[in-house]
Amino acid sequence: MSRTDQSQAVSPTATPAAWPVRAWFAAEVFFAVASSSAVLLAPQATATNFAWPIQPVVTAALFGAIYFSALPVMLAGVFTRTWEHMRVLVLPSAVFTAAMLIPTFLHWDRFATGSVSFAIWLASYVLPPPIFLACYIWQQKRSQPVGFGVTRPLPGFVRAFLFANVAVLIVFAVAVMLFPSILQAIAPFTFTPLTSRAFAGYVTLVALLQISMALENDWQRSRLATVMLIPLPFVIVFQLIRFASGVQWGNAALWIFLIDLGLVAALCAKLWLQPPAVQRGS
Repeated sequence: MSRTDQSQAVSPTATPAAWPVRAWFAAEVFFAVASSSAVLLAPQATATNFAWPIQPVVTAALFGAIYFSALPVMLAGVFTRTWEHMRVLVLPSAVFTAAMLIPTFLHWDRFATGSVSFAIWLASYVLPPPIFLACYIWQQKRSQPVGFGVTRPLPGFVRAFLFANVAVLIVFAVAVMLFPSILQAIAPFTFTPLTSRAFAGYVTLVALLQISMALENDWQRSRLATVMLIPLPFVIVFQLIRFASGVQWGNAALWIFLIDLGLVAALCAKLWLQPPAVQRGS
């Protein structure tokens, strides 16, 4: 059996991922494709191809980068057969989608509520929280607790960075969700209250993936989250360069944001290149 097959095989102490949670990740793939195909490929056409018109175009392009980066991790979830290897995604996805209902309902009048795009948007955030939560509870009754039975613990400096970074990101996301003017005042391009709160939701997802990795504290169980965290800064930079004329490149907040994403991606890539050793006695 190859190393890849061994990593995906269900061990006697592992819990098989039930088909409903894997099937729902297939639905998430559809939602990610629908969103990224609009705001990644044609962000200038959000008035007709998205749930609401986003201006300026670079803001839509940024959102498209985030959706596109989420696509491979959702696809990976479909083919992950072990619950403990998938678990790192489930609660972050549930909380993120619930959080995105806040800007949806607060700014309902800004959405194209009669369109197919809006119907997809609403379904993609109303349905996942209860489905993911139900799957999590059902699976966890058959699984070991988070952090139990760790065999390849993350390096201490990686966990310390993740915990510290998450604290900052969550404070920022909550503050912007409550007071969107915070982001509007420091952003390198225009944000509205709606796009500010939506961005806060996306930051919440990035933060929750990192805290989930740190709590799992096991490379095998946390690596699925890195499938989004590694490409994210590269796709964002690509989108910003596409619409460079709309970006204030001297903006300090922009570079803090990009450097932070880059550091997270670099740490995750290091874990792939130099995986933690198996803990002695495990």
